[in-house]
Amino acid sequence: MDNNNNPKVAELEELKKSINTLKGKLTTLENNKKKIEDEANELIASTIYQKKQELERSYDEIIKEAEQRVKVAEKEKANEKKKNLDKLVEHNTRSLRESNVYLNNEIKRLLKENKLPGFINSSVYMSIWNPTTLSEKLGRILAILIVLSIPSIICFGTHGAQLKATFPLDIIRFIIILLVYCIFIFIAGLIWLAIEKMTKKNPEILKEVKELRKNISDNKNEIKKITKETSEEDSEQKFDYTKLDREIEAGKIEVDNYRTKRKNALENFIATTQDEIERKVGEEAKRSMSAIDVEIDATKTEIANLQKKHDDLKIKIAEG
Repeated sequence: MDNNNNPKVAELEELKKSINTLKGKLTTLENNKKKIEDEANELIASTIYQKKQELERSYDEIIKEAEQRVKVAEKEKANEKKKNLDKLVEHNTRSLRESNVYLNNEIKRLLKENKLPGFINSSVYMSIWNPTTLSEKLGRILAILIVLSIPSIICFGTHGAQLKATFPLDIIRFIIILLVYCIFIFIAGLIWLAIEKMTKKNPEILKEVKELRKNISDNKNEIKKITKETSEEDSEQKFDYTKLDREIEAGKIEVDNYRTKRKNALENFIATTQDEIERKVGEEAKRSMSAIDVEIDATKTEIANLQKKHDDLKIKIAEG
């Protein structure tokens, strides 16, 4: 008998097809249930994260504003302290600075009355033409070295290539370089002697100017010393910063309070709001999954019934 024309065989194949379809439906339903569960977990995580970020951001902005107010108050106090310190330094060094003004005026008077140039009252002149201290003597040596280096720069630096191209013979080039050195040193010597003659016609005046300049230098060193000592003093003992200190302290307390509130708010969020979000989203997901569970149970029952019917029919066909 041809099995292809046997109605029972056809029915058996139809049952098998239905069973496979239902199994595919069952897999789809289980996947849908898993998808709903995953989406619910993702929604819970994203909602909690977003709400927590909003809460933290709100408090962070408030705390930042409070901290900025503290910084403004601290800066205001620092400016006030600097202003008071400058006043204190000005007061403590006033007599020395006035003394330097008088000494400078005395130097100008001496130079004018003796028809001496004003550049005498300069560190450069004193170092080169009238050195007495170690630093001035070192300054003269440095000035001489600088002057002697100028011909070297001309001969071997800026015009070295041109000089070599114009005078290819070494002996000629050596003579030219030597000539440049001699001319430059001769001119520098003339300038030196001219200034020497112009300024040293009255050595006693130079000595007096030198002494006055030393007095000015001593006063400047004393001013630096007093400024340093004044800066190291505790100006808060001399000036009243009570109002600014209260503003700074109040600002710091405000910042601490907001930080405490932020901490409490986050703890409350974790304890209540987070659980509420999980409960609310979870309940919606459970309702959707419960409906799918009902359909899954029905599908499993239908598969079991069809499978039993399929197996019974298969036995009948086998028994003939």
